[in-house]
Amino acid sequence: MKLKIEPFEQPIEILVEVILNPSEDIKKVQKAVFNLFKAEPIPNNNDITKLTLKTSDPNSLNTIYDQLRIRKSIAVARRQLLKNIINDSSTLFLNKQTAFVGVLNICEEENESPLGPIKLMVKSTDIRKFIDWISPK
Repeated sequence: MKLKIEPFEQPIEILVEVILNPSEDIKKVQKAVFNLFKAEPIPNNNDITKLTLKTSDPNSLNTIYDQLRIRKSIAVARRQLLKNIINDSSTLFLNKQTAFVGVLNICEEENESPLGPIKLMVKSTDIRKFIDWISPK
């Protein structure tokens, strides 16, 4: 089910980081990340311990936007984003295993996901406006 997504019109920087554990298949971790985010990976100079994506396109968050509404997780996302504000940025931690099957599951603590979370960091000149957009009251 695709929802109508209101555009976010402020400048934004989106950074996604995932630590790769030695026991994990990089292709499976990539699938988990790309199930939730539409962005290009940053070349990592053969660093096989981390996958990083960066973009300034809010449309890369369309799947997150949809899933928050479909799964009725807006309140949890809002609470975590507000709790994690530092200056003009905020962070949200997402479960890597559920992302692999295309399901958004928010971790309330970074260590809540057994294999480590997908870390979504968003920076905006008006971070509260971003939070209101992605997870309205």
